[in-house]
Amino acid sequence: MAQRKPSEQTSRPPVRTTYLVSQTWFALRDLTDIALKQHGITGIQYTVLSILASRNNLSPAQLSRRFYVTPQAMGQMLTLLETSGLLNRTEDPANRRILRVTLTKAGLDLVKECDAEMKVIEEDVFSILTAKEITMLRSMLQSVAEHARKDATTSAA
Repeated sequence: MAQRKPSEQTSRPPVRTTYLVSQTWFALRDLTDIALKQHGITGIQYTVLSILASRNNLSPAQLSRRFYVTPQAMGQMLTLLETSGLLNRTEDPANRRILRVTLTKAGLDLVKECDAEMKVIEEDVFSILTAKEITMLRSMLQSVAEHARKDATTSAA
C-alpha cells in the first residue's frame, strides 16, 4: 500500500470551543461539588446564594431566567434553601403577586464560608494563567455570556 504524503493526510478539525468550555465547566463543577459538599449545598445552590448576596431582593422568576431553569425548578430549589434557613421569600410591597428573595444571616455566613473554598479552587485551577490572562479571560467570558444570553432571549421570543 502506498504511503500518503503529509499534505494528503486527513487532518482533524479543531476541537470545538463549545466542547472546551463544557469540559472546563464539568471539571470545575466536580471540584466545586466536592468542596461544597461539606457545607451541605451543591454548586448551583451556592451560585444562587452568592448571586443573592450581591443582588438581594431578586424574584424567583428573575433567578430562573438567570440560571436557564424553569420557574418550577427554581421554586423547588428556593423551597429547599428556605427550609434550610438560608433565605426568605416575602411579598413585594408594590405587587403582592411577586415574591422577593433575600438571604438570612445563616445564608450570608454560608456564602462567605463557601467563597473561601471557591477562592482556593479558582487560584489552583487558574494558576497556569498570569493575572493579565485571567483578567482577559474573565472579560471575554463575560462578553460571550452576555451575547449568548441576548441570543437566547431573542430566540425565545
